[in-house]
Amino acid sequence: MIEILKKIPFFAELSDSDLKAISEKIQMQYYGADHVIFNEGDAGDVMYIIKRGKVQVVRDNTILAVLSDNSFFGEMALVSDEPRNASIKTVTDLEVLTLAKDDFRRLLETKPSIASIVSYEVVKRANAIY
Repeated sequence: MIEILKKIPFFAELSDSDLKAISEKIQMQYYGADHVIFNEGDAGDVMYIIKRGKVQVVRDNTILAVLSDNSFFGEMALVSDEPRNASIKTVTDLEVLTLAKDDFRRLLETKPSIASIVSYEVVKRANAIY
């Protein structure tokens, strides 16, 4: 699990100790092809990391991006109470690792080193355009 997390820019700079703490909170989820994981405007409380498969990022009925293995989405839900800014629909069968907001917030309380690094990545992603 730690090796997968190291490939994610959101977590790449964290120590092995921090990555281990995160990996203990991660759950595995499976979705079939052509499944809507969430819709634009939905409340968000989970971040997703693609282990295997592809999804479309859709906003206003326009495909903004196609994400695949080792990509992630929904990360803003961990640090914000804003609604989802895009919809996510599976293109293929999908295997994802999920991290819930409540688990992430508890980690930040016990591991402040995670907060500073992840905050930087969140700001960077928030300013990026698909």
